[in-house]
This record gives sequence, structure tokens and C-alpha cells, in this order.
Amino acid sequence: MVEQRVKEIVLKAKKSVFTGNIGNHLTAFKGDGIDFAEIREYSSGDDVRKINWKATAKSGSLKLNEFNEERELHIVVVSMLSGGLTFGTKRSKQDVVAELLALVGFSAVSNGDRLEIALISDKVERHFKPTKSSGIVEASIYEILSSDLLDKQADYKSAVEFLQGRVKRGAIVVVIGDFYEDLDLTLLAKHQLYAIRVRDHFEENPNINGELGLIDPATKKGTQISLDGSLLHKFREELKEHDRKIDEHIFELGAKVANIYTDEDTTLRAIQIFKS
Repeated sequence: MVEQRVKEIVLKAKKSVFTGNIGNHLTAFKGDGIDFAEIREYSSGDDVRKINWKATAKSGSLKLNEFNEERELHIVVVSMLSGGLTFGTKRSKQDVVAELLALVGFSAVSNGDRLEIALISDKVERHFKPTKSSGIVEASIYEILSSDLLDKQADYKSAVEFLQGRVKRGAIVVVIGDFYEDLDLTLLAKHQLYAIRVRDHFEENPNINGELGLIDPATKKGTQISLDGSLLHKFREELKEHDRKIDEHIFELGAKVANIYTDEDTTLRAIQIFKS
């Protein structure tokens, strides 16, 4: 069953990316851009937009900025794995994470960029070194969908420390998770950062009352709880405040944070997130 779902996700993502429906949006990252090489004399026919006016003023003759070919980008996708990803009313968050990783991964490959993938809980579950091969995308999807996440917790501090040690130069880092834990991404500020929060609407706005037996998907521990309107209201307000603090922190880093829900079309939502 997992193998079949992996094939479905891979085929759908490849169709979206390689037919141009989404690839142009997801590969339009603003990376390091073109690599400056030198300042040289202007020659007839050169692009006047590359004239270095400061150097021209100093020398008295037209000077031009010379660039090497555009550098390939280094795209790092980090999927934060936790028991909470097994939840979903329409489909599991686990499934959405896999679809999103497929879209970003195949987009990077189609653009000729180096792709690196890390699957992290409270430890590094799998790490795929930078490559231009699409093989790591399918392997990562299989790992996500086949993993038993019920006893796993996401440790963003460990993830940041791992990335800081691995990714030295500026990269495009896409962090995917449900972001229920506290996080500090300050050490990743030198990178172009996208934080994508995967949620289910029911999680944020549960509409239930009465005595319930709950199981924590991260620890597998059960508890009995009596829910009423006031308790649900308090939960919603605390969650909003938690998300607000995370959003504020990410915005301060000059990064982007966005939500994607289990009842949304992952492809369309991904276009909305990355095209702006």
C-alpha cells in the first residue's frame, strides 16, 4: 500500500513539475544569483545594464561588470517528523508532507540545482547528501510514509544545529512540519528560509464537547479529559498566540512562513506559497 501511494505521489509531482504547471513557480527561488567575476572595459554591443557607473566615473571610461554563469542553487528540504503528522480528517498531515517534499524536490532537480533532504524528529532519521539526482526524492517519500511516527517528537533545536553544521554556504532551506513545538531558527538566518506549517483545520478549531479519551501521538500516553466551551476557547486562543509568536520570529528573520491544510490541493497551495 505504501509503495502504491509513493508511486502516485511521484507521478503526480513529476507531471506537475515537468509539464510546466508548477515547475516555473517552485524553481523561481531567489538564490545567490549570478556570480560577479570582474570589472572590464565596455565593448560595443555589451549590455548597457551591466555598466558599473561608479567605476566609470573614477576611470573616465566606460566600465562593465562581468559575471560568470549563474550558479546552481543549493536547496535543502527539512521534514520534521512527529506523531502529530499521523492526524488528519481529510487525509493525514504525513501525506501532505510527502506531497510537498515531492513537489519541491522534483522542482529542484528539474532546474538543475543541488538537492539535499533531511528527515528529522528528535534525531536525524535520514539524511540525503546534496545531489542532482531525483532518486533521493522518491526514497524520502517512502521513508516518510512508511515510518511509524506515533512515538516521535520534533526537535527543532536539533534540526537547526544539524543544518548549521552541514550547510555552510547560503542555501534555500525549506522546513516542513506542524510547528506545535517551540522553535528558534535564528542560526539559519543567512539562508533563504521558507517555513511551511502543515495543519488540519480540526486541530485548530475542534468542535467537540464532553468526556473524551485522548492519546498523545508523540508519546502514546492516554488521558481522560472533559471538554467544554470555555476550555476549547482557551485552547484556541493559546494556539493562536503560539502560532503568532512563531510567525513573528520567522518574519524578523526576513523569512517566509505559510500554512497548508489537509483539505487543500497541495500543488495549488505550493504555487501560492513559492510564487510570491
